[in-house]
Amino acid sequence: MVRDRIAEGMKLLENKGVDFVLVPPIVELMMQDEKQIFPLFTKYVKDCCLPYSLVGKLGFMGDWLDLQLGQKQLEKLTSDYVLTDNQRGIRKFNFPFVWRGKEVRNWKYLLDTLSWSAPLVNTLVKNDVRYFKDAGVDTLIPMNYGYFHVEKTLMKTVNFKKMRFHGSKKLEEIFVSIVDDKSRSKDIYGVDVYCTGHGEFLTKDKRLMWLLGKGN
Repeated sequence: MVRDRIAEGMKLLENKGVDFVLVPPIVELMMQDEKQIFPLFTKYVKDCCLPYSLVGKLGFMGDWLDLQLGQKQLEKLTSDYVLTDNQRGIRKFNFPFVWRGKEVRNWKYLLDTLSWSAPLVNTLVKNDVRYFKDAGVDTLIPMNYGYFHVEKTLMKTVNFKKMRFHGSKKLEEIFVSIVDDKSRSKDIYGVDVYCTGHGEFLTKDKRLMWLLGKGN
């Protein structure tokens, strides 16, 4: 059902003449061989998360579907990863990587209804991150772009010397680099949005509107 809706949206956008389609992280992982898929999450994991892993223990959080499919897809994505010189020098580095996943279904609901700075949201985030601390995870990977709204809380909660979270600034840098590399024009890009659910959030998310407004 989900893949059918995605295929429908991709076909619609293709008919509009788009070059690439940006989809949710788990969908990107499942369809990473499709040439039309914009590899934002793939680059985020490979360029930001893996090279800076401290001991080879990575954690990912998301909804039920992310947990059911996430680890298998992440293992596939990282199967050809080559350790950095620094990582090879760490005696207790885990490779292949060790993965820990946690379902955080309430994050999306609360972030859609409350402010990211609401005390309830921050308390929930801190409590959920404790699971990864107890598991000895060194890198946090969000399986939903909406989770970057609480990046300030995440960065304050983790100890950078033991656990790392790479925020939305990295995503924006990757986005711009991919667009510059792939777009026909270096100065102009356009964005079309196809929503498989309700589209109300598109007019409420100021950050999204700012990013869309940078296009032409």
